[in-house]
Amino acid sequence: MTGQTVLVIEDDPEIRDVIRLYLEKNQYTVALADRGDQALPMVRTVHPDLIILDVLLPGKDGFEVCKEIRQETSVPVLFLSCKKEEQDKITGLSLGGDDYITKPFSPNELIARVQANLRRPYFSNRETSVTKLEFGELHIDLLSRTVKVSGNEIFLSKKEFDLLKFLAGRPGQTFTHENLFREIWGQESFNDTRTIIVHVSNLRKKIERDPSNPQYIINVHGVGYKFILS
Repeated sequence: MTGQTVLVIEDDPEIRDVIRLYLEKNQYTVALADRGDQALPMVRTVHPDLIILDVLLPGKDGFEVCKEIRQETSVPVLFLSCKKEEQDKITGLSLGGDDYITKPFSPNELIARVQANLRRPYFSNRETSVTKLEFGELHIDLLSRTVKVSGNEIFLSKKEFDLLKFLAGRPGQTFTHENLFREIWGQESFNDTRTIIVHVSNLRKKIERDPSNPQYIINVHGVGYKFILS
């Protein structure tokens, strides 16, 4: 954890200072910005390990900022917002956000979410010797963390790649939303099934020929998802 850099983009100085204080107490290096149009230049300069991104920002809103960031990097993005409607959360996750916390928030919960999003998901020793997974036209390079479909590289966010890697590394096994949230996000789901649903939907749009009739990531009715061999 020590030495990792978190970029905080938040225009409220009191909230920004509280976040900075708690991050520094937990040994993170912190970079700060208070406008959305400062985000991309700072990402290019600071090369953060994680970004905490407010939605309502001057200059450019957080959703637009996330779209720009996702064109260049898969660094985890944790949205922080006073917008509590479910559709806002779906929008943030659909744009490539990895997590979404609403204000007011507990600083300790925020730190837990930061730690979970920076933590690499658990994979057994049996899997560490595998460097590539290939399923027909879908090719997953575990070392370079790249994905190709029909020879074309597909850009995935960190959590999208981790989710695909986890499922594709265990073809035929069924996992509940709670299983996936715990393994990929490193925490209990607290019935937050929407996060998993949105990330699976994003994956399908990127790797499936027909996302409405998927051939890789299949719904198991009333249970969760499984990856099948195409």
